[in-house]
Amino acid sequence: MKKKSLLKFCLFLFSLISFDTLNAQSSCNCIANLDTTIKKTEVNYVGYPDMIARNQEVQYKKMVARLRASAKNESDPRRCFSILKEYVVFFNDKHYDLEYTIADSTMFKYNFIDESRYRKEFVSKKREPIEGIWISPDSSLKLAVYKVDPKTYQAVVLESRDQKIKPGLIYYTFSKTGKGLVFDRFDWMTPEFPVRQRGNLLYIWNFEVLAKVFPGTLTESEKYNFGTWRNYAYGLDCRKLDENNVLLTIGSFNRDNMIKDIIKKNDSLIRSSRHLIVDLRGNGGGNSGWSYLLPYFYTNTIQQGDTYLRLSPLNNAANLPSFKSMYENPKPDPRWEKSYTAEYREKFKEAFEQIPQSKQTFYTIPSLDIYADSVLKTPEKVALIFDDLGGSSTEYFFFISKQSTKVKRYGERTLGMMDYMGASTDSPLPFKDYYLMIPDRKATWTDTAPTNITGFIPENDLRHLPRESWIDFIKKDLGK
Repeated sequence: MKKKSLLKFCLFLFSLISFDTLNAQSSCNCIANLDTTIKKTEVNYVGYPDMIARNQEVQYKKMVARLRASAKNESDPRRCFSILKEYVVFFNDKHYDLEYTIADSTMFKYNFIDESRYRKEFVSKKREPIEGIWISPDSSLKLAVYKVDPKTYQAVVLESRDQKIKPGLIYYTFSKTGKGLVFDRFDWMTPEFPVRQRGNLLYIWNFEVLAKVFPGTLTESEKYNFGTWRNYAYGLDCRKLDENNVLLTIGSFNRDNMIKDIIKKNDSLIRSSRHLIVDLRGNGGGNSGWSYLLPYFYTNTIQQGDTYLRLSPLNNAANLPSFKSMYENPKPDPRWEKSYTAEYREKFKEAFEQIPQSKQTFYTIPSLDIYADSVLKTPEKVALIFDDLGGSSTEYFFFISKQSTKVKRYGERTLGMMDYMGASTDSPLPFKDYYLMIPDRKATWTDTAPTNITGFIPENDLRHLPRESWIDFIKKDLGK
């Protein structure tokens, strides 16, 4: 191991030893990985033809030439990942996903910190809000966050119940970008996934929430919200605020069964209330748990809009079996069985037959119109709250909700990642620890009103208010 003094690092006078790994055991052929990524992207990625249509081809080719020159003699997986990531980030699409799972433990980085000395010396210099000691919801992990340089912070393990997570491990690295903080984990390098500090809570997108225990203490509201993330509940909670309002909090759509269960448990409470407030702040998406909310805001037929499949041998092969199953052996969700009409199924038969012969770039995939048997009298109004961590299926729910006369949307713009969706299959790269997923279809709005840059924008902008007062404002607004 190579040891360096903390004075040389200019990090902490009170830390003990900082060391890094000099020679990683893993290596990769970077130019082979980059060329494979480029080839798979140009043939299969649904956003590539749109990039050409936006006259970005000259800029794209310059980038490719520059990255190929950088990759030509590169063999270090970390440095190569940075090259590949720059290529992927060019398309500004977080569903176009490149990740690096670091299986080689010799590549983990360490910086041993003594907690008592950290606390004692904390006030010796000007600190930023993110610096301090943070814990996980079940208190199984304690991290010290400190500033490394003007654009980088590291979160170092002080304590861990997991014997594989050793004290001193640099668990997270947070980096400043023009859009805010993003992160990499010790065993997982990612695209530019967001990190946001909300008071004494730190949201690692919708993967994890940490609470700051030094300096300062959590407010009662922060304690309550933090508690809803225990046991991998992802911020899921439902409670009655007063005689007119029920608050349902969903911090992630990654746990459909849990969302189903909490809604079933509180169905009578929700149906007996005038107003339902659904807090989706921090919800980066996931699956289709939002569908369990449809009965509460349904007022008329919901038209999801067609999607457009990028045709390629890989995409065709991945999608055609499901299209065939759709018309030969449909298995509709019992809640929306009446939506699976003969006409709807026939469109998939046409797609199955036409796609192999089609010379078009895109093929229109029919969408399911959603019907319900009745419109609930209560809740009379439904409020949805969004913020700039909201992405993927959370943004799709935003789109769906606009078709209800009951729903009002509040908060701030969403993250912006729903123009392109789906993935034909994972796309293996020569280096096995890289993971590439390529979206194969685009949304009904992408050609006319794309949102990946702007996000979805609620009609009721609450950025002028402290975040902790948003709920009170919404209650008053719904009561008008």
